[in-house]
Amino acid sequence: MKRSIFILLIISVFNRQSISQDNVLTAGIQIKPIFTSKFFNTGSQSKDSSGVRFDLNPKGGYCVGAIVRYGITNRVSAETGINFIKRPYQISITNDSLSFSGTSPFAIIGYEIPLSALVFIQLSEYIFMDASLGMSFDFFPSSVQSEDEYFKHLGRRRSWIFPAVTANLGYEYRTVKSGYFYLGASYHRPFRDIFENTFIYYINDKYFSGQRFLLSGNYLTVDFRYYFHEDPLKKQKKKKK
Repeated sequence: MKRSIFILLIISVFNRQSISQDNVLTAGIQIKPIFTSKFFNTGSQSKDSSGVRFDLNPKGGYCVGAIVRYGITNRVSAETGINFIKRPYQISITNDSLSFSGTSPFAIIGYEIPLSALVFIQLSEYIFMDASLGMSFDFFPSSVQSEDEYFKHLGRRRSWIFPAVTANLGYEYRTVKSGYFYLGASYHRPFRDIFENTFIYYINDKYFSGQRFLLSGNYLTVDFRYYFHEDPLKKQKKKKK
């Protein structure tokens, strides 16, 4: 009985070592659907001007990209990568006195280069919980503009690059030879509003009114990731002098 327990312990140790993060450099892919929430300041905005109501509604979106992870120790890793992000919005303009209502979409395109530190807690032989905190550099190629017969819209970016704080919590299942499968959630918060002057003008024979909105750039995501299997890097032996 004692011998069987000892053998099981030895097998368990070797299995844990085979999926250890220590000195492992791996890459992966991710997709992150974006969700809106007033609690995180990512919900809709509404303003009134001269009897005209302006609504700016975020419509979800998505973030996709590639990840590179390096295991510093068994419990601590560093991650970076590059992401493409698309955040669609809908403009709604309502004039009750003229029984008029109109909507029009537009989207903000951006890129992100994150850098995060991860801490792992092993829950079972193959399941790990991890939490991360880090920075992201967000890039916006251009301002945005849209128009129709009854309105004009101009969104002016504050800068072409923004620093942001990122936080993440999730779980991953590590296989011995088939890589890691990850499910979690992330919160992304730029230090400042990404678009400082988003003007919407309503144009009519009897009316000309407009409103200014600020776009914070905050978003909440559900994260799906896959990391390819890689063996630990070989440590160089120190040469004796």
